[in-house]
Amino acid sequence: MTVSSERMTIDLLDPALYQRNPHDVWSWMRANEPVYRDEKNGLWGISRHADVMDVERRSMVFSSAGVYRAVFSPGESNMIAQDDPRHRQQRMLVQPQLTRAGVATRTEEIRSLVAELVDEAIEKGHFEVVDMIAGQLPARLTSRLLGFPEEMWPHLKSWSERLMRTDMRERDPEVMAEFIEANREFIGAMTPIIGEVAACPRNDFMSIWTHARIDGKPLPPESIVHEVGLFIAGGAETTRTAISHGLRAFCDHQDQWEELAKNPELADSAVEEVLRWVTPLNNFFRMALTDDVIGGQPVRAGDRVIMLYPSANRDEAVFDKPFEFDIHRHPNPHLSFGFGTHLCVGANLARLVLTTVFSELAQKAKNLTPISEPDVEANIFARAVKSFTLGVTPR
Repeated sequence: MTVSSERMTIDLLDPALYQRNPHDVWSWMRANEPVYRDEKNGLWGISRHADVMDVERRSMVFSSAGVYRAVFSPGESNMIAQDDPRHRQQRMLVQPQLTRAGVATRTEEIRSLVAELVDEAIEKGHFEVVDMIAGQLPARLTSRLLGFPEEMWPHLKSWSERLMRTDMRERDPEVMAEFIEANREFIGAMTPIIGEVAACPRNDFMSIWTHARIDGKPLPPESIVHEVGLFIAGGAETTRTAISHGLRAFCDHQDQWEELAKNPELADSAVEEVLRWVTPLNNFFRMALTDDVIGGQPVRAGDRVIMLYPSANRDEAVFDKPFEFDIHRHPNPHLSFGFGTHLCVGANLARLVLTTVFSELAQKAKNLTPISEPDVEANIFARAVKSFTLGVTPR
């Protein structure tokens, strides 16, 4: 790409910026001002792969506590809203089920569900991707994981959609009202379940959190609520976004889709390239606890930084031909799941789900054709797809 040196004025909290997937902007930042000062919002934009890793790695300097999103939430007490050691203590309550070995026990369960959804979707030769696979699948799996009845998955899908607009809630009264209502709904639905698992423990996350002890004390009720809310949004929305945009990418790369169909062993590297190419989450935020330096740029205690994952995942210093989609790419050190102590706890599960979806679809469908383009939300947090109709030919 040709990148001008003329300074851009960039509003890093403009939802329309993320809606258009602005790789021209990210390329300019990497080339000219990799630690970019957004004066309007009082932010440092971190665009290079090495600098994002540096911030993520130094979690004792760059804090997540109550500041991991654009909107401050000082009372939030889920794992991602806290620093170590509390972050790690809460993370370890559920991490055993989300290790590679823990996730592997769900392989047949996930394969069976994916096969069922794929068969139904491709039967007519076209389908609405979000409703039939990308939104439904992670919502159903998240219901099982958390301990909601699986038939409640449409509610989880709706709650996730509204919760993921968190950065917009102070800008838009309608979004704020929907965000509050989604919280009210899921808390109302989980309350009787918490009572049930308190009396009769089960093998789901709400049961784990209900019976957990950290330093000899139970997890506060508000922390359980916050953890459930985190997993509703994080468990459902990111996988949905990767599936939707990933299928759209394969529409433009039919040769690679056919190669995947003929060589199923390519599924793992294909999914890693989808994750790099799509980068489902746009950013996370941190606050400097002391005066420090990022990429040669001094920052002061109290300064906020925004880590721009789509930019890091196209960094020319790390990726050969970063603007080419290549399912053979290796190595592929993308940062779509973050890095360091806050590496996405559900990364192994997401990879298994995505690998199963793309493998199953490649074996059963060809001639991917966008009937309607992905309808992408103006959302600071995620490249969320509201709808996308895909045409296919069953094999």
